[in-house]
Amino acid sequence: MTSLAFLVPVPVRTNGVINDITTVREALVFLNQWPKPRRGPVYGCAVRSCNAAIAGQMTTDQARKAFVGFARIARILADSDFPLPNEANPAERSPKDRRFS
Repeated sequence: MTSLAFLVPVPVRTNGVINDITTVREALVFLNQWPKPRRGPVYGCAVRSCNAAIAGQMTTDQARKAFVGFARIARILADSDFPLPNEANPAERSPKDRRFS
């Protein structure tokens, strides 16, 4: 069985510890351990994407992107070059984003 390695690991921070998720299988194990009350649509998308990659119906990169999206939304992505809108400088936000500040 192949592990479906990510070209670039996904660093996630949980309980103050950073772990690099390096394969689709590791991402799926991580997702399966995620607390049930915190699971939502983005979580479900990431799980389905990982399962699809394992089944050969999606690329490893697509599954990685779904997992990164989950990690960003869950605010556990440890190293992001693209902050979420409410993390950006308020002066850099669009007027539409400022409505919710």
